[in-house]
Amino acid sequence: MQYEYHYRVKTSDLWQASMYYAYSSYLAVINIVCIVSSIVLMIRLWDTSPAWFKGILIVFLLLFTVIQPLIVLLRAKSRLAGKFPELTLVFTEDGIRITADHEHQEKSWEQVLGLVSKPTIVVVYMADGNGYILRNSVLGNTKKAFVDFAKRMVAEHRVRRAG
Repeated sequence: MQYEYHYRVKTSDLWQASMYYAYSSYLAVINIVCIVSSIVLMIRLWDTSPAWFKGILIVFLLLFTVIQPLIVLLRAKSRLAGKFPELTLVFTEDGIRITADHEHQEKSWEQVLGLVSKPTIVVVYMADGNGYILRNSVLGNTKKAFVDFAKRMVAEHRVRRAG
């Protein structure tokens, strides 16, 4: 069995992965509490608050709903630094072949730390600190089959590594 994907990395890929990470960690709880708190404060205090306090309430709400995602987007842009590498990832039972801007690497399934499937992307985490983001438009109709295959390969090789 083989899954091959050829695509160009986009800023939105890194942004989505960062936002999913932020909202599936402890930071998510803080963000949600702050968003809900700011909305409740705005509703309860709006009529009786001076203009400067209304401004603070608006900024507090915007901090978590607009400013933070914008900062994450700017970080993603700076990480790519205007370069959008072209990747070819080939996943087989033997491992993963990676071609990035005409440089080739081979990785074994033992080097895969894990796989995370989110509604719009799949992230393959590697032991060397790298990760590969596959968006739905790249995966096409193979997403479920690929995720099942990759998780099975990771689990099988984890058992071999431990045993």
